[in-house]
Amino acid sequence: VHGPLLSIGTLPNGGPTTRIGIRTKRGLKGAVVRNRLKRQLRAVIAQHGRRFRSGADVVIVIHPPAPRPSTAELERELLRLCQHNRLIS
Repeated sequence: VHGPLLSIGTLPNGGPTTRIGIRTKRGLKGAVVRNRLKRQLRAVIAQHGRRFRSGADVVIVIHPPAPRPSTAELERELLRLCQHNRLIS
């Protein structure tokens, strides 16, 4: 599932937990920018982590936005894509 800021891919893992991986596109230049976006996304995931359905492997890809998105924008996008993918309740 793709959005303007994020893409999410999922596969069932057959286990009791959900594993989440975060990566960035190559077009996102500068380690400082990449790491800041990853930290923002990890904070959102930690805040909503209990809502995630168990038994899935999830990969979240951050697309290179022109202006850096706020944490609230990342949160809205992540929740919208997860609901579309039926990953959260």
